[in-house]
Amino acid sequence: MNNRHILWADDDIDDLMLMRHVLHDLGDDYNISEVHNGQEALDYLKAAKEKDDLPCLIILDMNMPILDGKETLAKLKKDEELKVIPVVFFTTSSSQMDKLYCKRNGVEMITKPPQYANLKEAVQRLVKFCVR
Repeated sequence: MNNRHILWADDDIDDLMLMRHVLHDLGDDYNISEVHNGQEALDYLKAAKEKDDLPCLIILDMNMPILDGKETLAKLKKDEELKVIPVVFFTTSSSQMDKLYCKRNGVEMITKPPQYANLKEAVQRLVKFCVR
């Protein structure tokens, strides 16, 4: 597992770009691999397993096309190599049902904050899930 490599699955390109800016502003040198849906995330991870280059963290948006975050998490949990990688949902959802789903599945859920300053704090929380 690469301790500076994060897989980020989000269909909102603006959010992905903003996250890169936040990480840059924080001075963190993480390698962010971006995909736009759950199926792309699974395809990416399959190739990463073959190269022995799995990320230290998988960040999923809850709502994505083709394969959403919940469906992706279910598939990750069935794979012996992938289920040990920390997964965090970083989503606009603040639904109690989504929070309960995450709690039941042992994953963190962080709601995307609207202000940039709070976004920095949220991203700092995210990267702490990477094993150093």
